[in-house]
This record gives sequence, structure tokens and C-alpha cells, in this order.
Amino acid sequence: MAVVTRITQEWAELHLLQRSGDSLLEVSDTEQTYRRIRAEGEEVLRLTQVNRSLYGAEVSSESWIKYLDHIDDQVQDGLFQLVLRSLTFLLDNMNPQSCSVFLTVSLQLQETGIVFEPSVGVGLSDLLQSIYSAASLPLRVSERRHSNYQVKEEAERLSAGLDRYAYLWQSDRREVMQEFLIYSRQLGDEEVEVEEAPPTLKDFQREIESLHRLSREVTHLDDIIVLHSWLQVDLRTFKDSLLSIVQEWKHLYMEYLLDSVRDSLQQVTHHRGDDEESSSSFPLTETIFLLEAAGVELPEHLSAQLELIT
Repeated sequence: MAVVTRITQEWAELHLLQRSGDSLLEVSDTEQTYRRIRAEGEEVLRLTQVNRSLYGAEVSSESWIKYLDHIDDQVQDGLFQLVLRSLTFLLDNMNPQSCSVFLTVSLQLQETGIVFEPSVGVGLSDLLQSIYSAASLPLRVSERRHSNYQVKEEAERLSAGLDRYAYLWQSDRREVMQEFLIYSRQLGDEEVEVEEAPPTLKDFQREIESLHRLSREVTHLDDIIVLHSWLQVDLRTFKDSLLSIVQEWKHLYMEYLLDSVRDSLQQVTHHRGDDEESSSSFPLTETIFLLEAAGVELPEHLSAQLELIT
């Protein structure tokens, strides 16, 4: 543990950036510094396994897992101090009161016009990226935390987890509906020759109820998620957009059923016949019940027609 503590504390003293003369110089052996961090990260992992053997600890025991978390916290703190030191260096050297050149760029005339070489924006972005990437070098000590010490990966994992809803905005709703009207479901990628089976009212009910459940699930997503105690991710705009898309899917099925009710009412009104004898493929009364259960009210003109035949 003494060696682990020394390693992580020394990371806080490393220089990723430093001045040379009148301008900034990225440490010439930055890659060597990166290699050192990576190698010492591997050494920390090796030492934890040595300690596990010395303690005779069970890998799955709660005490051992907490022990790894404790070391993991030390590693994370050392990397945090390393990044903080470099960012403080940037802040100090970009202070207008310092009256000292920090970066040097060349103004050039190229075919595309006047440009800075290297690009001012890209140059600064590269500096920040080179600092931040240091946190991705050591492998994670804790087995129940994310794969490395960059919050970027955790943010990407959050985004990837929400990709389970991607089919809602990536699928063509009209094509999906057309397939549903032919086969009563969405076919798998490998399904080619499938017998046609037009949907029943229960198939529509299944799809609508599924979308209702999806709406509740999205509604209960967290509005705010904080990663690493400092990166706050606001999901409210995402949730609002996704709920709007789900509503559009529901509207697709409900509008079809409303059209069915409209056709049935016209048939019944013209022929004064039983609703079961209408040309609609769905019973009028059951269709209306389904729409009402889904929170859809009949338009006034359809309600008026319905009153005429009841």
C-alpha cells in the first residue's frame, strides 16, 4: 500500500505541459510520461493481486471489493490532481495579466483564404485532449466501477444505454405501419417468406398498450444525472423529444382506428344496418371502447353520427 500511495501521489507532481523560453512547450517526452502512467497503473494492479494473495482474500468477498474500491479512489485522486495541475498551468499562462506569450501560430494565405496554422481552436482543443487523455491510461482497479478513470466513457455509456430507444426515431413509421397491416407485427431481419395475417383489434390493443408502457418508462427516467460528482447531464430535453416521438407512434395506430370508426359509421348511417355488417374489419363498438380506454375522444361529428344510430 505504501508503494501504491507513492505512485499515485507522484502522478500529482508530473508535468504534462511546461514553458520553454518565451513560448509554451509541450513536454518533449509526453509519450514517455504517458508510458510511465500506464506502466505504473499496471504495477498498482499487480500489487493488489500480491496483497490479495498475502491476505488470502476471496475475490468475491465484500471486504476485498471494498479494499479495491479504496485503492481505486487513490488512483482516481492522483489522476485528478495530475489533470488539475495541468489545467491550472493553462489558466495561469492564459491570464491576460501575465503579459507573456503562451502559444505561437502563423497567419498564412492559402487557396481557401487566410488561415491560422495551427488552427487556434484546434490547437487549444488538442492541448485539453492531451491532458484529459492521461486519465484513460491506467486500467481500473475496482471491478464494479466503469472501465477507466475518464468521465467521458461513463457519459458515452449513459448515451449508449439510451440507444435502446433508437428504433423509435430511426424506423420509418409509415413502413412499420404498412408491415403491421399486412403481418400484424414487425418482421425480423431474416424473415423473408411470411404468410400474410392482417391485424385484429387485439393486435392494435397490444401495440397501443406497449407504447403506453413505453411512455411511462420514459417519463420515469431521471431528469438530471450527475457523473463523477461533477458532470451534470440534463436529460429533460431528451425525454421531451422522446415522449413526443412515442406520441407520434401512438397517433399512427389510433388514427387508423379512428378512420375505421369513421368508415363504419358512414356504412351504418347509409344502410341503417348492424355495425357487424359494415365494411370495416373491426366491430364498431369494440373499436370505440379501445380508443376510449387509450384516452382518445371521438371528434364531435363522429359522436353526433354515433348518437343517431343508438
